[in-house]
Amino acid sequence: MGFFLLLGLIMGLSICGLIYHLLARQPLSPPDMVLSAPALTDAYDNGEGHADSLYLYKKLSVRGALYRLHKNESGQYVATLNGRYPGRTAVDCILDSLYTPTPPEVKRGDTITIRGRCAGRSLNVILIQCIIEK
Repeated sequence: MGFFLLLGLIMGLSICGLIYHLLARQPLSPPDMVLSAPALTDAYDNGEGHADSLYLYKKLSVRGALYRLHKNESGQYVATLNGRYPGRTAVDCILDSLYTPTPPEVKRGDTITIRGRCAGRSLNVILIQCIIEK
């Protein structure tokens, strides 16, 4: 009797672990909005309060030209996308280290799409928990 209880417990835990493992590999949920990096920076340049009401804490999929890729003080990779006017406001995308443990294979000038959560604006518009979409 005890053997069958132990066997049932082991099988149940194995099935739960398998389901958890499969669900953890599911693709990310779709973004709330899709827009270009120039459109996002324009919105913040034209009115930060209004732009926050539209984008703050939302999942965004942002497409733009890569200006720079570097590591920040925390050791995370940051991809900076050009806004409408290079040298003015840009979009800093802090890449999630779980999905990007090594430097992504992109170079300056590449057009890429990045999905992340908008955290507002400091000097540039900031997206956190980002991944580079394929």
